[in-house]
Amino acid sequence: MNTNRRKAFRTIADVVHSSIAELAALRRNPTQKTDRVMRSSKLEDSIYAELREDDTEMDMTENAAAQRLKSFPALSRDVFQSLYSLVPRRNNADMLTAAAQKFNAPILDHVLQQDDYPTLKNICEGRSLPAYEAAAEFTDRAAEELDGLLSELGGDKGALNTLEKLETARDAAAEELAKLLDAQATGEVTETDKQALINAANRLDSKQRQVEAVSQMLDTTMLRQKEAVELAVSASVQAATERAQEVQSIIGAWSDEPSNMRCTPENLALLEKVRQSPVLRDVSKYLGRFREIFAQAKKNSYAYGRGETYSLELGNNLSRALTSELAMLATPETIPLFLRKYQQKQIKQYRRREPIYKGRGDIICCLDESSSTEGEAAAWGKAVAMTLLEIAAENRRSFALIHFAGSSSCLVDIFHPGEYTLEDKLSAAETFLGGGTNFERPIREVIQLMDTEGFEKADVVFITDGECELPDACQQELQAAQAAYHFTVTGILLDEGNAGMDFSLKPFCQEIYRTNELTDNAVVQSVIGLLV
Repeated sequence: MNTNRRKAFRTIADVVHSSIAELAALRRNPTQKTDRVMRSSKLEDSIYAELREDDTEMDMTENAAAQRLKSFPALSRDVFQSLYSLVPRRNNADMLTAAAQKFNAPILDHVLQQDDYPTLKNICEGRSLPAYEAAAEFTDRAAEELDGLLSELGGDKGALNTLEKLETARDAAAEELAKLLDAQATGEVTETDKQALINAANRLDSKQRQVEAVSQMLDTTMLRQKEAVELAVSASVQAATERAQEVQSIIGAWSDEPSNMRCTPENLALLEKVRQSPVLRDVSKYLGRFREIFAQAKKNSYAYGRGETYSLELGNNLSRALTSELAMLATPETIPLFLRKYQQKQIKQYRRREPIYKGRGDIICCLDESSSTEGEAAAWGKAVAMTLLEIAAENRRSFALIHFAGSSSCLVDIFHPGEYTLEDKLSAAETFLGGGTNFERPIREVIQLMDTEGFEKADVVFITDGECELPDACQQELQAAQAAYHFTVTGILLDEGNAGMDFSLKPFCQEIYRTNELTDNAVVQSVIGLLV
């Protein structure tokens, strides 16, 4: 860059009729520069301030990064805004600082263009807790890559700061020239004043050309390093997405208000508790989904009189049509609509309308916690058990969870309506016995619960992955108990990947679902259908 070039202006007329004069005029009402690419409302600012309160880890991350790039804290705020806001809005480019234009804005653009972003946005939009957690995770990852990002975008770590200093000097020169032009326009000026104006114009011209040169250099480097920047941003967005999904999974799995994704003390305490336990984190991945299946089942199944249930479907069976549909025949105006729906088989009708024989009592779940189930199988089984607890709680029914493994390993958790806490649920879900497999011990516990603990009308669900012989004597005791208490045993066999397994649930289970034959969701849907 040649700073000793010939002076651009020699007369006041040259200055007055140039773009430099226009640039100087802008300084009469200068635009307040900001590092924020995204606009936000006072309410959104208040929400973010509340989220940031006492977050010392975020403070340390942003402060350290700001030592290298002062606009970096605004980037984390913008990422949150882009995720949380229902209607994201941007500040005009002329309102942005150099760092915001050359670093923050391109990085944010890369964020919005990532394949993971729609998923991330869907989780975070209007939900302050996952949006903040995701933004915090992005900020942490981006801060780790900051030196590399600055180098890739700016050629070296000082390029952006250099540009900002040049822009500050340019703006000061423009302000000086604006004052001299105003003085020249209002009265007579001396030759000294005229020369001062011309000199100010040449200084401004020089600074502006320097700004343009450095800015062009940064733009060129950004294009050259686009792929490398995208990789760094992609990794940060992926991490943010995983963090948001984890928040959604944990709150959806364990909270009494699974749709409440606000930053409450209860939600924060729950996140901290579950994150400390790999077992609970694994269970959360399934349990949130199973709770949604249960919620949908409740919507599709309705009470019809005492001791009856029904669900709905579309068809043209008039004997099963809803009264509200038949009511269209009462007025001439709606008869054509009824006939059209009849022809198209679009009449709402009962799919099922029958007495409830299952789901009438409490629920007992026998859960295999032998060593062979450790891992995903154990997490899935625990999620099913916690879903059964949810069903029991919804209907004010008691629930018993029988953890079993070898002959000497058995533990019973009993949950009576209104007499247990979230901590009790988490503790039960976290329990894992390990060891071999013995069916006799849990079956005897089932019989004892029915004989002595008021579970005589319970539905029994038996979850296992293994083969085991149930002694004849125990089978006979179970059959006698079933004859006395009129209950059934539903088996769930965790045999995915082992289709040829010769299992031994047939002697004592009236219904058996195999994960080798059905998807996870299908098994859960079937069991829920039996109990709801």
